[in-house]
Amino acid sequence: MTGRGISGLVAILVLLVGVAFYFTSVNPVLRYIKQGLDLQGGVQVVLQATKPVTAADMQKVENIIAFRANGFGVSSPSIQIQNQNQIVAQLPGIKNQQQAITALGQTAQLEFKGPKGQPILSGADLVSAQAALASTGGSGAVINLTFDAAGTKAFAAATQAYLHQQISIFLDGKNIETATVQAVISNGNAQITGIGTLQQAQQLATLLSSGALPVPLKIIEATAVSATLGASSIHASEVAGLVAMALIGLFMVIAYRFAGFLADMALFFYLMLFVGILVAVGFVMTLPAVAGVILSAGIAVDANVIIFARVREELRAGLSIKTALDKGFRNAFRAILDSNVSTVIAAIVLYYFGSGDVRGFAVTLGLGVAISFLTAILFTRYLLRLAEDSVLVSNLKVFLG
Repeated sequence: MTGRGISGLVAILVLLVGVAFYFTSVNPVLRYIKQGLDLQGGVQVVLQATKPVTAADMQKVENIIAFRANGFGVSSPSIQIQNQNQIVAQLPGIKNQQQAITALGQTAQLEFKGPKGQPILSGADLVSAQAALASTGGSGAVINLTFDAAGTKAFAAATQAYLHQQISIFLDGKNIETATVQAVISNGNAQITGIGTLQQAQQLATLLSSGALPVPLKIIEATAVSATLGASSIHASEVAGLVAMALIGLFMVIAYRFAGFLADMALFFYLMLFVGILVAVGFVMTLPAVAGVILSAGIAVDANVIIFARVREELRAGLSIKTALDKGFRNAFRAILDSNVSTVIAAIVLYYFGSGDVRGFAVTLGLGVAISFLTAILFTRYLLRLAEDSVLVSNLKVFLG
């Protein structure tokens, strides 16, 4: 083997082993992957409209519920319309299940009323609601409200009319605060005080910012997924993945000798790149998505199998190693491209017509196949280029079996 080939292969191998050690033992990359409901537990809530609704109504409800779920700090919630008048909300990893369940279906109708119950303005006049800690001398948290032009005008008129009198704030018909007007407020700002903790204020601010639901909802089902189920699922997924990768790697070495070992290096590089992309884009991993990862790894190896089969044909025809590698890759390219494009099209169809976990499977399958195509064509070929002048490669039985 040439000095360059030796140093290149050894450097790549050492780099891969070092990266593997770092991201499995020192700074485990799996902890950065967001987990779905089936892996970390949580709750699934089904809400149903209590009166006839249109598709536009349900779309608005879906958007509001999604806004609220994200505002409550739920990690990657799944919100979907079902049966035309139902919303299915999957909330992974939530700590206070009952609070989240109640808040999702809350109508969040905000009203300001005068001392005798006269309406002043409503949540429709609200531009923003921001939670904050009370200023020095205060207690608990507060919510700072900002009104639009119409709301600013109405609030200024009300504070002038009810100066030194009380104005009450109602949320869904419940009086949450009554305060005495100390001065005319003409800048369109108001504050709700004495909320409690900052977290409670943030959740209430989220409800107010999302707006009132266009139709009333009732909870018809709330299913808790235990953490124990999530932990067992994660363990089973890890074992399945490790066993699958080990068997694939062993098969490649047995079937293709040294070339198979190089393909295993390319497969490991593919997996690191794949996981890195999933972490970077914030992908939510579920059990079907894990299946997509494992299946795409098998497809990645399949590309190498096609390449090595073509190279073997060229070697049997009496071509040199260098020429056989060039021609083998060139002849295999079309078959690999056709196969991968077909799989990606299937993944796109699954994603378009599917929902929930089916989409997760489609994403990992399609993305994995696209990445594997690049690693098989580029990285595997680069490794074989480094090895083509070696003593091992000159012995065809040792090189390719």
